[in-house]
Amino acid sequence: MTTHLVSLISEHLLPNFLLAKEMEGKFDRHIFITTARMGESMTARFCNALKIDKKDIQIVIVSEDDLPDARKKLNKCNFSKDDGYIINLTGGTKIMSIAIFQHFFKYEAEYYYIPIGINKIENVRTGEDVPLNYRINVEEYLSLYGLHFKLKATKYETGNNPGERFEKYIFNRIKNDKCLNDEHIKRGVEIFRDNEQKTNDNEIDVVWTIDNQIFVGECKVSLSPPTGRVTRANPVNYLDQIMYKLSAISKDFGLRVNPYIFIKTPLKPTVFNADRMKAIAKRLQILGIKGLLTGNDFKQQKLKI
Repeated sequence: MTTHLVSLISEHLLPNFLLAKEMEGKFDRHIFITTARMGESMTARFCNALKIDKKDIQIVIVSEDDLPDARKKLNKCNFSKDDGYIINLTGGTKIMSIAIFQHFFKYEAEYYYIPIGINKIENVRTGEDVPLNYRINVEEYLSLYGLHFKLKATKYETGNNPGERFEKYIFNRIKNDKCLNDEHIKRGVEIFRDNEQKTNDNEIDVVWTIDNQIFVGECKVSLSPPTGRVTRANPVNYLDQIMYKLSAISKDFGLRVNPYIFIKTPLKPTVFNADRMKAIAKRLQILGIKGLLTGNDFKQQKLKI
């Protein structure tokens, strides 16, 4: 008997990837259920993340919003009832999920659902759930969103630049505080949108993954303007620039991203008074930035991230 892992392919591939890694060794082949709109790009991206060859999988294209048509396409596949099926219902549209559920219910099929942000696997047939033990690393996570990277410097290099030294300090604090291995935290990351890696789209000071979530950090020594940089003359405006830039970059990394800003020196109370800090806290929340750590925050036993 051949056991198939059936994945519904949509824009957010993380739940598909997590079940595939968790179930490694329990299935023989992949079946991707997708739509014409998702097409080649998402299928290729998922194959790349899983490090499998596209020719080794079966791809079924169904309608994303027409239930009878989706049923018809599945019936045409003539899936063997002698085989086993592990079905991930997390991705795709509601119509796709309903069609898949109805079609395979008469088969020897197991149905699973992975809630976003919760490391558990729900068994749809039994109503029970079990812990999801696999933990995605930085390279795997980025590849799910069509991103690739290279490092500007190795983790052992620091350089004489104060900014590089502070970046290395934050890298080491997070790595040690969270007990991360090298695959789950990177610094000096240049992000690319294609395999050729000719021109990087963005740079991230520190990026790390914990419990299947991604975190990104922007590191600054201070908000004081470097010599000759008129655009940074106002620390408040400069902080605004940092926040908006980090928020924009974070949108590339999926539904749940955890961005942080790290500034080595304390914020001057004459500029950043209580009212201004309240306004900044509100803006951080609106932009989805999880925290702003400065000055004395680095004296804590563990960073509050």
